Amino acid sequence: MLKLGHTTVRCFLAVGVMFLLGCGGDGITIVPVEGTVTLDGQPLERIMVEFWPESEGPRSFASTDEQGHFVLTTDDGKRQGAALGTHRITLKDMTVYNDKFLGRAAENMTNNSSGKKNRIADKYSLATSTDLRQVVEKGKENVFALEVEKKK
Repeated sequence: MLKLGHTTVRCFLAVGVMFLLGCGGDGITIVPVEGTVTLDGQPLERIMVEFWPESEGPRSFASTDEQGHFVLTTDDGKRQGAALGTHRITLKDMTVYNDKFLGRAAENMTNNSSGKKNRIADKYSLATSTDLRQVVEKGKENVFALEVEKKK
């Protein structure tokens, strides 16, 4: 039978505890993020807000309420907030999509409206064309006011 000294056993226990503490997370820090979306100073209700990290981390999203307010949640729905770093922000007018949940395939969706017109500029709908960027920082209040342009 193998004999282990007290020091060896303590080392194994310490490594095991560190391993268990590290499990269940992806090592990416998520911090609370919220904000408002406005057009001409007026709150926009039913806007899908998506934060796409320019580096590592999951997408975060939310839908605005009647005051234009949103609180982000990660893609897996388990954590509120967004990953640290710079994000490209996309916005989609949910009134145009007849209440369909956009999810990950949002960029490929067509307009399913019954005559409703998009209230915001098309440039906000894709991560490749949006000019909205925000930096999410640890230890700071990440509350963002997003003023958008009308669709032309």
